[in-house]
Parts: sequence; structure tokens; C-alpha cells
Amino acid sequence: MPRLFVGIGLPDGVRQALALSRGGLREARWVDPADYHATLRFVGEVEPPRAEALLRALHAVSAEPVEIEADAFGAFGGDAPRSLHLRLRTTPALSALQSSVERACRDIGLEPETRVFAPHVTLARMRRVKPREVARWLSEHVYAGPLRFQADAFSLFSARPGGGGPYAEIERFPLGAAAR
Repeated sequence: MPRLFVGIGLPDGVRQALALSRGGLREARWVDPADYHATLRFVGEVEPPRAEALLRALHAVSAEPVEIEADAFGAFGGDAPRSLHLRLRTTPALSALQSSVERACRDIGLEPETRVFAPHVTLARMRRVKPREVARWLSEHVYAGPLRFQADAFSLFSARPGGGGPYAEIERFPLGAAAR
């Protein structure tokens, strides 16, 4: 069964700029820059017929290109940090695209996403990194921006069965005039 997610890939220049922030946290597993993306909807493991239905539903998503702008470095997990990320600004256009993708997922019978949409690019995953080490990293790596780009497509990606990269782009869905 494929393990799927819907996301926005990053342009090479943005990936290269973010790659400069890698390192400085022992025990962190740094994401390969080729796998940097902003997740719109995690799908999980699905049977091939449902994956095909998802592809058809995603083709029906209609949205304009989205301006993506980075906001700040951050971490998820509080006292048990589990990931380091670059937070992206939540804009009306980005929220509308994510809502359309969520509707497409629900239309094929997937359970609704229960987490609040928090756009970000995961830079590292952590298990045994102490909160004070993460706080130190964050204080030493203040986001200097601006890092922005226009997303003219979103994609359906496949991850390894256990999760994580390398990710494979299954199909790309153009936004705006390119989609018509």
C-alpha cells in the first residue's frame, strides 16, 4: 500500500537556501533538501483503488497560484521536541488551497484531518533532543528572510512504507491558468 501525502514542492533556490541551516543538533535526523516540501494533507497508507480515486479528486481541485512566504524557524513537540521546521505564513490563498485538498480527500471517503493546518517545511526530525538544545539552535538560527516563491502547482507524493524520504512525486497538479 502506498503511503501518500499532498504537498507543495519547493524551488531549487529555496531548497539550497534552507539547506544552509542544517546541522548543529546532535541526534537530529536532517531531512534531505531534495525532500523539502510543505504538506497540505497527510493521507497515509491507502489501497491502490483509493489512491486512484484520490488522483481523480485532486484533478478537480481548482485554485490560483499561491504566494508562499517563510515566517520563522520553530519546533513542534514542546517539552518533547519531535521536529524542527520553517514556519510558513498562513495566507487566505494557501488556506483555500489546503481546504480544497481536504475536501477532495473527504469526497473519496478519507477521515477528516483533525489537526489545525500549520504550514511549514520540516527540516529535521528528533527523538532524543533536549528542549534546551532546540531552544539554543533556534536562538542561533534566527530566520533572516525574505524567503518567498510562487507555487504554481501542488503534488501527490509517496513516502517509504515506514514514513520519511526519499519522497517520490506521483503526480503534479498545476494551479491557475496552467490547470485549465
